[in-house]
Amino acid sequence: MAEYLSKAMAFAQDAAKLSVRLSEGLVDNALDFGLDTPGSFYDHAEFRLGQTRRELNSGSEKERLAAMKRLLACVAKGYDVSEYFADVVKNVATGSLEKRRLVYMFLLRYAEQEQDLALLSVNTFQRDVADSDAEIRAMALRVMSSIRVQAIGAVVTVAVRRLAGDSSPHVRRTAALAVPKLLRLDAGLREELQAVVNSMLGEGSALAVGAVAKAFRTVSPQQLPHAHAHFRRWCAQLGDADEWGQLELVRLLAAYARTQFARPVEGSRLDTDHTLLLQAVAPLLHSRNRAVVMGACAAVSHLAPESQLHLVAKPLVRVMRGSRESAYVALTAVLQVAQRHPQVFYPHVRSFFVAAADAPFVRRVKLQVLAELAAAETAPAMVGEVAAYTQSPLLDVAEGAVRVLLRCAQRVRSATVDCFQSLLLLAGNDQRPPVCAAAMRAVRALLLDGTLRDADSRAMTLYDILCFVARSLDKFTADGARSCVFALVADFAESRFGSQHALDVLRAGIRGFGQEGLEAKMQILELSTRLYLCAQKESDGVLAEALKPHCEYLQQLHAHVFTLARYDVSFQVRDRARCLRALAPLAGYDDALVETASHVVEAGLELLGSSATSNPPACTSKHSTGYTLGSLSQAVGREVSGYEPLADWPENPPKNVDRGPQVSVLAAAASHAQPIAVAGISGRAGRADAGYSTPRSTADDDDLDAFLDSADDQPAKRIVQAQRSAVVFEQMYSSSSVDSSETESESESENESEPESESESESSDAESEAESETTSLRPENNSDSDHTSGSSHSDAGLLANDQHASADLIQTQQQQQQPLLEDTSKYWQ
Repeated sequence: MAEYLSKAMAFAQDAAKLSVRLSEGLVDNALDFGLDTPGSFYDHAEFRLGQTRRELNSGSEKERLAAMKRLLACVAKGYDVSEYFADVVKNVATGSLEKRRLVYMFLLRYAEQEQDLALLSVNTFQRDVADSDAEIRAMALRVMSSIRVQAIGAVVTVAVRRLAGDSSPHVRRTAALAVPKLLRLDAGLREELQAVVNSMLGEGSALAVGAVAKAFRTVSPQQLPHAHAHFRRWCAQLGDADEWGQLELVRLLAAYARTQFARPVEGSRLDTDHTLLLQAVAPLLHSRNRAVVMGACAAVSHLAPESQLHLVAKPLVRVMRGSRESAYVALTAVLQVAQRHPQVFYPHVRSFFVAAADAPFVRRVKLQVLAELAAAETAPAMVGEVAAYTQSPLLDVAEGAVRVLLRCAQRVRSATVDCFQSLLLLAGNDQRPPVCAAAMRAVRALLLDGTLRDADSRAMTLYDILCFVARSLDKFTADGARSCVFALVADFAESRFGSQHALDVLRAGIRGFGQEGLEAKMQILELSTRLYLCAQKESDGVLAEALKPHCEYLQQLHAHVFTLARYDVSFQVRDRARCLRALAPLAGYDDALVETASHVVEAGLELLGSSATSNPPACTSKHSTGYTLGSLSQAVGREVSGYEPLADWPENPPKNVDRGPQVSVLAAAASHAQPIAVAGISGRAGRADAGYSTPRSTADDDDLDAFLDSADDQPAKRIVQAQRSAVVFEQMYSSSSVDSSETESESESENESEPESESESESSDAESEAESETTSLRPENNSDSDHTSGSSHSDAGLLANDQHASADLIQTQQQQQQPLLEDTSKYWQ
């Protein structure tokens, strides 16, 4: 039997070897007969790395190309093939465009690791910078800028300055992206790079404008006034840029707006350019790219008035439904907005309910958001859901639900009693120490801040509540819960409960002092000190009268507990006992201090009373509201390296600043632009209703219109009317210089081709305004002609005819431009 198994195993091994040889043979045959496919290189690349070096140095162009494909396939599969870097560098100067692309891809991957070898091909890169192919120029510059050797910084700077004015937008984009790399390589090049970037600020291609914005923010973060003349053009290009460019443009425009515009105040009119920026950013809230959505939400939340903050609610909720990492970033942004304006998310409170599949860090932030959204509007839907979370087997969910119930009890008067009873029963019946401790902290907070006293109705008195808590002391095993019981008794020591049962609670705590936790020991010491000082207080209080018959017994308890604390293993307990002993010296032990103790009794009681509210339960999050929305610092709750905060609003913003041509002129110019397709990257600069689907948004037009109509569109309508008037007046001014003979011929030809449909013959508001303007000018010209001499009557008549022909021409041109005006108004709305 053993012999049979050994033969079977040998046969299986031989079969496996044979299959490998057959697969290799098939690959070889495919290469020989030209049947190779990209999939064959990817599937079998690692099996033929042994002959790659020979093929790279071969005289056959076909073998070198196959070797490069095999190397890049191995790179894609995660193999380290940097050992072939020297052999690949030899193939830089090749005439094959396909192989040169592959070589550049390989060099981009390993240029930083093999800097010395990469320097051997710098001369070739310099020649390729002047190549006729735009993709070769761009890739050569990318490889040169990726070689992190300070010695070639000047060479790369010359190449960047040369390609900054290249005819290809793809090459200009690569030149702009090389600027941050150069700055990290050598900070001394900042001034020279600033001059290069300033010359690129007039970039008109939507493909490269995002890279220019990134370069400008990197080299000139404090020179935002240089962007004055490009502000409106950037707003117009924001919708046409690629997704990465949109993100960079939004960040740059937001930083610019915080230094150039006044703080938005409700009821006051925003600056026209400020409104233009908000309108340009609004469509990005529908982008399919989550980073673009977060950038747009950050811009709206930091720049828009409070009445427009509701625009960020739906986009943030949509991003939150993605991956758990995206959900965490979106939730931290929601939390920051909700801390200042919780009413924005009231309609979406159910979206923040905890799901079973949520990651721990996601559900933790969700509970913090629910705590911020606690209000009368959300209480009916929230309280029952959160009360069910307290029974969750997940301790972090149960503890977070306790904090949410506490916030609901503090903010919603109608739900105060129900939330308090739920917390009290949870503290008395729950067997989980962390949940029980959190519930007891919440109960203590509600009793101390007066929330329960101000509630609409109460079924239990303070005496009943304290009695229930004291009877539950033996059930509590958590240190936090037991410390809260002793703290509550000390806080209400001068009440009816304290005068009757405080001494019994103290005796129960001292009996097990050695087994108590750190917090419980400190609270027992404070309770003993408070009762001891109240007994010595010269007043007719309820507690003092109740403790006078038990003064000697109380002194013995006080001395015993401080003796135990003096030899406790915890330094904090010993230090607290030493401090409290100075306030309440022990008779027979601290006789030197007993005489002066009467002078510090009142101060000691006041000090102990102030410590009751010094440690409220933690309901707030670690996420600060001071960081920029969507930044890494805002997500982690602390400032990280490289964080650039937004500037505060200026007290006296600059006025009469020229921020470039009007948006209507830019939109009219963009409507005649042609699509861009460079190096496999497609962009667009066409009309807004050209019947295409942009790569940045998947929202339907109806959804977008409904979303935008929900905002206050009165300023937008005024801007569109102003844009229409500007276009009409510009046309009138340009047509006034037309020769009279050409005007008559053109007007006759256009009148013959006048559209017959009723929809085209109807005039818009802009046309009626233009007609009123022309009719108001005619009598003025006629009156002027009446004052001339008789010999000039013929000239006056000719002038009137020319004016009439010009008016007809203007009207015809307006009818032709009406679709453009309507498209422009729809685009900017």
